[in-house]
Amino acid sequence: MKTFKTKTKQFWGACLIWLLCTFNLSACDFFYGGMTGTSYNEMFDAMWKDYNETYALFEVRNVDWEEQYRLHKPNISESMTDKEFFAECAAMLYTLKDSHVYIKTPFGSMNSGEDILPPDAFSLNEVCAQYIDSPRKCGNNIITYGRLKTDSTVGYIHIASFSSGQTGINQNQDWASDIDIALEALKDTRCLILDVRGNRGGLTGNVSRISGRFCAENKVYAISRTKNGKGKNDFDSGVELEIKKNGSWQYTKPILFLTNAQTMSAGEEFSMAMTTQSHVIQIGNHTCGVFSLALERCLSNGWRYAVSVQRVTDPAGNTPEGTGIVPLPENLIVNVTAQDDLQMKRALEIVQGL
Repeated sequence: MKTFKTKTKQFWGACLIWLLCTFNLSACDFFYGGMTGTSYNEMFDAMWKDYNETYALFEVRNVDWEEQYRLHKPNISESMTDKEFFAECAAMLYTLKDSHVYIKTPFGSMNSGEDILPPDAFSLNEVCAQYIDSPRKCGNNIITYGRLKTDSTVGYIHIASFSSGQTGINQNQDWASDIDIALEALKDTRCLILDVRGNRGGLTGNVSRISGRFCAENKVYAISRTKNGKGKNDFDSGVELEIKKNGSWQYTKPILFLTNAQTMSAGEEFSMAMTTQSHVIQIGNHTCGVFSLALERCLSNGWRYAVSVQRVTDPAGNTPEGTGIVPLPENLIVNVTAQDDLQMKRALEIVQGL
């Protein structure tokens, strides 16, 4: 299997999908959804069928999708209102508990996972105000870095996202190379607090670019398999995701790695990559537990919804979907308030012992 490395592969992947849709209507239906009627019953059936054929995680999420149809279909009526139809569809999708699954309408939206996600308070402004001496930013303001007020030998970097602006074919994601600016400024520190709390994801290419600067040993950290047919076990052979050294040098001194329940998607890929490294200690809450690519669809009334179409595992075949990347028990901490940052305090405790 080939390692997924660059945005070039993402571009050609998009081109391949376009070609499939140009020459093969069934492929187009699979990736983008087919045309449906406008009645509530027709739209409900179309959405249920779309998930049934393309959603990758029913077994992982322990959801009997046919049972969900039997439960919710009898409640669909042509005499119901849009809001009542939305509520019934939402009730079905909430069973997935998947933050990549949503419905967006002109009058409101739902998210299958985030709407029930427990609070895990974090404020970068509070961290900077309380702990960081003269914090600076780079990478389109996505990267914040500096040194502890109480110990200039300890560096701090927060990465807010793995994308900036639009992420389509015309994207401009050169900001990720600015991680070099932060690391050069902190090169002489004895350890580093690397913070991805609140990082909601982005592009795998940026994960590879940034994680490689903290890599002591090249390692495959995940295998991503994408649905490629309508059967529940129709997946491609998968691609390996690897943390691999890049840059003229790598920061391999101790790293205290902060995560929380709002660390999602590509932020979790980054977490998977970083936690393969022996010099990295994860601190904070488990990550959100959503790793799949989500394809957005449209119902015939214009409402948008998203379907998770990948299954991501570690090299041993274990999936973190639904559970996230979890620190060791002694470092598993939930923040109740952003002002009293217990996760940051735990990192400082460990720093004192290094």
